[in-house]
Amino acid sequence: MSFIDDVKREIFSKNLKEKHCRTAFVAGLVRGSGSLYETDGQLGLEIKLPSEELASYVITYLKNLFDYDVREVAVSEDRLNKRDKFILSISGERVEEILRALEILTESEGDLAVNLKFYGELTKKECCLRAFIRGLFVSAGNCTLPTENQNSSTGYHLELAFSHYTPALETSEKLAQFGVLTKITRRRESFIVYIKSAEEIKDFLAFLPTPIAVLKLTDLIINRELSNNSNRQKNCDLGNVTKQVEASAKQIEAIDKIEQTIGLDSLKESDMKVAVARKEYPDDTLTELAERLNVTKSCLNHKLRKLVSIANEL
Repeated sequence: MSFIDDVKREIFSKNLKEKHCRTAFVAGLVRGSGSLYETDGQLGLEIKLPSEELASYVITYLKNLFDYDVREVAVSEDRLNKRDKFILSISGERVEEILRALEILTESEGDLAVNLKFYGELTKKECCLRAFIRGLFVSAGNCTLPTENQNSSTGYHLELAFSHYTPALETSEKLAQFGVLTKITRRRESFIVYIKSAEEIKDFLAFLPTPIAVLKLTDLIINRELSNNSNRQKNCDLGNVTKQVEASAKQIEAIDKIEQTIGLDSLKESDMKVAVARKEYPDDTLTELAERLNVTKSCLNHKLRKLVSIANEL
């Protein structure tokens, strides 16, 4: 089960007690995944949902709110995501009544028209606004998180997809009022409101609210930070070892040159002891070699540099 599936299941598990909140929730859901059609002069509505479980929740909501029984449920394959889509069909004389109640249809110069303004009377109360965006996220939202099996370039991403720019902008502005900062981009024919910051995604989930999802995300952030710190330490240690090996090889090369040209016995006794010890213990760190010679690390480092300098002058 993916993280987004868990979030959507948590959203549907919330019991919205007030009818106005339940209506706002369904309105957001239909806005995100609903499409209108006309057959034999009659208006119809299709709602596409990603799972049978979510479809059953919507059927229950429609029954409780409008006393409408969904009789048609079709299944189609989403080739892009390789997952089934469950399509609820609402048809008949009551479609117009339901769409008016959801503020999707409105009067325009005496004729019925689709209301492109997402946020109206239904979302004036904060509780209803949250419910509306929950419904919108269930039907038009997605969220992906990095996992241990994914490469390092894969990051945090949450998005809501819209067919028009105006509702995308309105949604972004509504979220900003609650401290959730988003960006907007265009992807083919859709406008995407998105977040790529783990902390901002957490703020969005808290706004809905989905506390269980917030805790899961917080746990992931902490574990990844611990893992990243561990990897940084390993890389740092590896870098230090590489430097030590390169420095030791350079020192031994210098000592060999001195030995082959003027001989180690031409050095001061203290310098000669360092040269002999370095050749004998090539894998020792400066600290380990300093302990063997009973000198300070600073003193040892100075003498090794002196040996390299002598070799360079030969």
